[in-house]
Amino acid sequence: MKALLHRLLLACCLLGALVSGACASGPAVVDHAFGFDARVDSPGIEILDYRYGEFFKNSPVFRDRGLIPQSGNNNGPMPVGDALYVKWRIKATGQEFEDTVNLKSRLPANMARQEVYFVVQGTQLHVYLTDLTTPKPASMPIVGPFRVQSYVTRQIYPDVPGTSPQALQKP
Repeated sequence: MKALLHRLLLACCLLGALVSGACASGPAVVDHAFGFDARVDSPGIEILDYRYGEFFKNSPVFRDRGLIPQSGNNNGPMPVGDALYVKWRIKATGQEFEDTVNLKSRLPANMARQEVYFVVQGTQLHVYLTDLTTPKPASMPIVGPFRVQSYVTRQIYPDVPGTSPQALQKP
């Protein structure tokens, strides 16, 4: 009986090591945020689908039923997304658009307490990065939608002259 318990304990330890190793080899898990609010920031636009990385995306159950949330906000420890995909429709014309943004070169190395936020304006997707630890100085120009204007926010897509990954690094 003692040998059986010893083998069971050893098997559990090995399984734990395998699971821990598998988790460690995935994307970095960092306390940060991802969000959008098409109802407020993108009037006349209907979001049809979205995906931040591989872990935060619209549920196929909702998508298949045509029940696409028009806002979303996820905060806390989660994998940093390497890409952002958004598909949308201009309600007035019925035209559909989609865009995929490679975030690897647009996000800082330290994503702790940062928020990736997107807004659609007509045919253009805009992506912002907000430092949730740094209030916006009065001298800094307003960037992005109202929701993120009280913190230091930079547009990271489409490209803006003078906004490089190096410029987004925390001091």
